[in-house]
Amino acid sequence: MNSHRVRERGTRTTARTGIARGTGRAHSKAILLGEHTVVHGTPAIAFPVPALSVSAIAWRGRPVTIPQPTDSPAGLRFTAGNPLTADTEMSGPRVAVDEALRRWGLAEEVVEIVLDCGDIPPARGLGSSAACAGAAVRAVAELYGRSIDAETLYELVQCGEQVAHGRASGVDASAVLACGPIWFQQGAARPTRVGLDAVLVLADTGMPGATQHAVAAVRRTLDRNPVDAGRILDRATELVESAADDLEAGRVQPLGATLLDFQDLLTELGVSTPEIDTLVSAAVGAGAHGAKLTGAGLGGCVLALTDIGGAAAEVSAALRRAGAVQTWIVPVTSGQHPFPSRTRPERGTRQ
Repeated sequence: MNSHRVRERGTRTTARTGIARGTGRAHSKAILLGEHTVVHGTPAIAFPVPALSVSAIAWRGRPVTIPQPTDSPAGLRFTAGNPLTADTEMSGPRVAVDEALRRWGLAEEVVEIVLDCGDIPPARGLGSSAACAGAAVRAVAELYGRSIDAETLYELVQCGEQVAHGRASGVDASAVLACGPIWFQQGAARPTRVGLDAVLVLADTGMPGATQHAVAAVRRTLDRNPVDAGRILDRATELVESAADDLEAGRVQPLGATLLDFQDLLTELGVSTPEIDTLVSAAVGAGAHGAKLTGAGLGGCVLALTDIGGAAAEVSAALRRAGAVQTWIVPVTSGQHPFPSRTRPERGTRQ
């Protein structure tokens, strides 16, 4: 788990309004392998994507004038705490903040929170709801000068995820707070090593995913035939373990083949779509070693593994020609933090 701690500190005051405020940040994530099956006990591997981030500002009470969210549809403002505000929408971030205030003996407080989630497109499998919850809780912790350890922060974000997505495995809550790639299984996360030099290309189908619907559909598929369910889950575990070995040993081509094999499992589970299949084929056709959906599926994003250099740009362009509305080129470097401080977003129009 991320070792980040929000340190005890005083609140800050804006010169313009005189209102004490706290700030917080969190980032996106991408699941390399293990989505859906992780809910049923298999491992998963996920990467944080710090360049796609969320920021939050929190105030005590209701300020007369507060900054509005950006023009991004992912901007969000909500009020937490105090039972008098219970009629407002119970979003994942609000649930996380309400639980934090309750634990700190501040349930009667009223806190206004503004989130700028513009870097992370919502409902795309990139951890938008978990990142928003993490940023909001960190902002409220700073506002009240509270120290919050990694485990508590994870628990609070996970409270919000259970509301946002129903049965949430916890992999999103772990990955959006982590500072490196993680191996996640049955509620526990640990760092996983990367020994390869490659590039991940993330591509947005432009279609929102449907996490609760996808999770329910997978459960129905697995419940329908216990024999098939056992085979699928055993195969998923085998593939994730193989991917971890390839990551550490620096074997790019075998890792790409494993991504394609896991995509076949996700197709069998019914969470791929024609648009996702088109992008996977386009990525492989343009030279990617492998590709698959990332996140819940039924929309959302595709992840492709390529070599460093011009191959990533070619795959990115092919994905946009095939219908991706946006792509991100993300280097993965051995011996270093796998995600540098910036990725290169590229935008295109659907064709």
